[in-house]
Formats: sequence, structure tokens, C-alpha cells
Amino acid sequence: MERTFAFALLALAASGAAAQQKPRPDPADPAARTAPSAYRSAFEGYRTFADAEVARWREANEEMRRLGGHVGHVPGALPPRAAPAPAAKPPAHADHGGRK
Repeated sequence: MERTFAFALLALAASGAAAQQKPRPDPADPAARTAPSAYRSAFEGYRTFADAEVARWREANEEMRRLGGHVGHVPGALPPRAAPAPAAKPPAHADHGGRK
């Protein structure tokens, strides 16, 4: 039993030592080897600008009429005007919170 425990402990320590990585090179060392960098152009995947197809004005106007106007606004139908809000009374001089 004691040998089995010692063998398991030794195997665990050996596997931990084998899993250690190589030490990283010193970043301040100019002779340190690094992985080569890959060049990627900033224009990779660039698509040229293309003008959108312009609709005919008559068709665009008919579409707006069918939809009920621009953003739902029906020409000639104005909302009722609301009464103006009463003007607020300015505070008296003593109410400013300063010296009296």
C-alpha cells in the first residue's frame, strides 16, 4: 500500500515536470528569436463603391401615396394645434438665493 502511494506520487510529480513549457526569451534581448510576422493588407476584402440604383420619381411618388405619405404623414391632413403653454412667472429678486 505504501509503495503504491509512493509510486503514484512519483508519477504525478514526473508528469508535472514533463508538462513544463520552455522558458520564454527575454523581450529586451535583441538576439532573441521571434515568430515571423505575417503581412496583411489594410485593403484586404475592400469593395469599391457602387452607386445605388435610383428609382424613377413617378414610381417613388406612387409608392409614397400607396404607403400613406412620407413617414406616415398624409398630405393635407394636419394635426390639431395645441393651445400654447402659459408662461412661467419669473422668480422675484429675493428668491434667487443670493444676498438679500
